Amino acid sequence: MSEETPITGPTNNQPVAGAGQQMHVQIREDKMKVIYSNVSRIGGTLEELFVDFAINTQHPDQPNTAVMDVSTRVMMNFYSAKRLALALSQAVQRYEQVCGPIEIDPRRRNQR
Repeated sequence: MSEETPITGPTNNQPVAGAGQQMHVQIREDKMKVIYSNVSRIGGTLEELFVDFAINTQHPDQPNTAVMDVSTRVMMNFYSAKRLALALSQAVQRYEQVCGPIEIDPRRRNQR
């Protein structure tokens, strides 16, 4: 599957002549891998950030122990990380406007 998405400003930290010009980026999904994650871990260095995506599981015979099976690590620079953080924040805000607030504390969520 391929689609074209208009974006403005520089992409991939490369300067674009005439900042503010609209550029069309072709998005190819034919090599995309889809994973599910219910937990993430963030770390990095002064120059790069990484996000590990994982499945957090609890074993019934060990109720105080959780296992985090990391399946994917995404590395990026802090400029890209900030753009991602802003995009995620906007997506969550749009969702909450339609569906109501998301309670992230499971103890408080289950009291509803």
